Amino acid sequence: MTAPYSDTFKKKVLEYARDNSVLDAARHFGLPHVTIARWNKTLKIYDAVPPQYPLEKRMEILRYAAAHGKRAAARRFNVSVGSIDRWDKGLNIVGARQKKFTGANKLEILEFARDFGVLAAADKFDVLPSQIVQWNKSLRVYKSNTNYTEDEKIKILTYARDNGVTAAEQEFDVTQNTMLRWNRTLKIYKEREIPDYKKCTPEEQIQILHRAREIYDEMPDGAKSAQQAFIIVSTEYGVTKDQLRKWNKKYKIVPLRPRAKQHISQEIIDAAQVALDSKRGHVTAASRQSGISVHTITKLKKDKKIAFSRAKKNISTRPPVGKNKSKAIAAIIQALMQSKTSK
Repeated sequence: MTAPYSDTFKKKVLEYARDNSVLDAARHFGLPHVTIARWNKTLKIYDAVPPQYPLEKRMEILRYAAAHGKRAAARRFNVSVGSIDRWDKGLNIVGARQKKFTGANKLEILEFARDFGVLAAADKFDVLPSQIVQWNKSLRVYKSNTNYTEDEKIKILTYARDNGVTAAEQEFDVTQNTMLRWNRTLKIYKEREIPDYKKCTPEEQIQILHRAREIYDEMPDGAKSAQQAFIIVSTEYGVTKDQLRKWNKKYKIVPLRPRAKQHISQEIIDAAQVALDSKRGHVTAASRQSGISVHTITKLKKDKKIAFSRAKKNISTRPPVGKNKSKAIAAIIQALMQSKTSK
């Protein structure tokens, strides 16, 4: 296991982030941006308050994302894909123009990923790598379990140790979770430390949430965001955003935007019903046949938009066996005897 980073190196990274940006520093040194943010909480080299984007700037970024894709917009304007998604929930610029992927589109993307890698396909078609992996679980276009030798694993982990796991992921087209699993056995680099959670009494929790509500109320009407308020407050009080979300779920002090319900077209509902009937009620098999996720088919069944009748399942297309076979033979013999006696 390698030694932890020295304070001198940490200060060098943080000074670079201060003069440029956290994302630029992450790319330059091959480090996760969350690691840089965690170092800055202790050393306090740069101001951790996130930049406030006015409404006009957000709309410009969203229009670019609608034309060129979210990942391209994130790289051009140095923002995260999550921020673009959060802004678009209220303005609905990207979502209104976003292409819906059909089964043929998914197969095209998966075949490209099979030939050139998941990350290359994600950049070309502006799809999250996790979405491509999820589609492949159902359609199974490429084998995701490439067998790496011990020497290849060590080579990739050594590159991750020297340049960062993000750089290794892009260089070798191996996911960070896979490298983490390998490193638990080989122990080439030091794993990320679990952050310490500050313990607060219920009174302190409410006080911190009221401070977040003050920041939320000061934001412009078109740009109010509980997420941004939590980021600022987490820096002021030394708590995490996860803690703030958990507390706010309990006390409901900072208002959250309601989640938009997913709209499922009638075409998808009909395709799911046909696949479910074809596969005799087996959801996983129906998902593989139709390209519709297991989650979507299960949700449609729960909402009673599709169903598979047990009566359909009990219809037998095979010759009778066992007791049914005996009864059928007895009925045939009896019919033959009756025909003979009638003659």
